[in-house]
Amino acid sequence: MLIIAFATCSASAADPGRGAALYELRCGNCHSESVHGRSKRVATDFGEVRGWVSRWNESLGLRWGNEEIDDVSVYLNNTYYRYVCPPQVCKAVSLAPGSLMRPVASWAPWQPPILGTIRTRAE
Repeated sequence: MLIIAFATCSASAADPGRGAALYELRCGNCHSESVHGRSKRVATDFGEVRGWVSRWNESLGLRWGNEEIDDVSVYLNNTYYRYVCPPQVCKAVSLAPGSLMRPVASWAPWQPPILGTIRTRAE
């Protein structure tokens, strides 16, 4: 029972695996790596990547909610762009009372992002 209670107290990060599936299902027929790999990219940060996903969602009438838009945005960012991703989208942080967890917030663009949390000592 404790596990269920703890699970309901966690904020979840976007799911890039689900984002990949949604992208391949709805976007993959028209977009290829050449769209995201071109030298003159339209998106210059994570917010703009998410903005483009949101615009295409509306234009195509996909009816994705914020979670699906975040999932696809994180998938595209992890796969092609590697921009800094806001912690509220890319990290899971425990909201349990008395938790000693804090998000890992930094990564270098030449390395894969570190997802997860690290423990800190209570002062």
